[in-house]
Amino acid sequence: MSEQEVLLSVENHVATLTLNRPRKGNALTATMNQLLLSYLDQLEKDPEVRVLVLTGAGKFFCTGMDLSMAASGASSEAEIKASFIKGLSVFDKLYQFPKPVIARVNGPCLGGGVGLIFTTDIRVVHHEAYIALTEVKRGIIPAIISQYIVPEMGIRKAREYMLTGRRVSAAEASPFFSTVATSHEQLDEQVKAYTTELLDSAPNAMVNIKRLVDQIASGGDHQRRERVQNEVQQAYLGMMKSDEAAFGIMAFLSKKKPDWSAFVKDNAKL
Repeated sequence: MSEQEVLLSVENHVATLTLNRPRKGNALTATMNQLLLSYLDQLEKDPEVRVLVLTGAGKFFCTGMDLSMAASGASSEAEIKASFIKGLSVFDKLYQFPKPVIARVNGPCLGGGVGLIFTTDIRVVHHEAYIALTEVKRGIIPAIISQYIVPEMGIRKAREYMLTGRRVSAAEASPFFSTVATSHEQLDEQVKAYTTELLDSAPNAMVNIKRLVDQIASGGDHQRRERVQNEVQQAYLGMMKSDEAAFGIMAFLSKKKPDWSAFVKDNAKL
């Protein structure tokens, strides 16, 4: 019997969700997305849970979408749109979760894994971790997660990191983190310190603070999120139907570096 792909534990009013596909870098699958949504619904309604911690099992925090699933999954526009809505729901649920969310970043984060970090309120990161928006290397784009990353990271850094796909160390990315730990023991100590502080804060006041910060950040424009998500959806649909994405994903699954010069030359002949 295979292990559950997302684990839930609750202790002293703190819930911990652990992405549990360590041999696959905790890459996100449809099953994981469904489990996350189910657990988040459960935890939101549970008055005994006042803080949420998100972390990964093993070496990685999360390596983003499982591209092997993408290659064998949805093909029609309706299926791709359904896949988009499900993926978006997970990130949006975390971003709008009414209780404080701490990312316990135990290791490297790629693609959608970076997006998960940027949906959280407090980020405690191991010093050996790094972030990398590697989608561009596979002919795809960080569509869903861009709406959480760009406003906080800023246009210049977002363009640099998304266009290059390079590894960004915890030290370089530290302005986007709450604290960087020098060991796994310190990582746990710092998470514990934050949860202790949060448990000393009034629950409803924290809910209202999160809502207020979001409203101020949007300038009170209640339609902004819908407009942005419509643009993101169109970008996602175009990406998933593109020859470039198919070429890049197949190269990834074949454990080869995609030859983009050859791709451009071959497509020019068509």
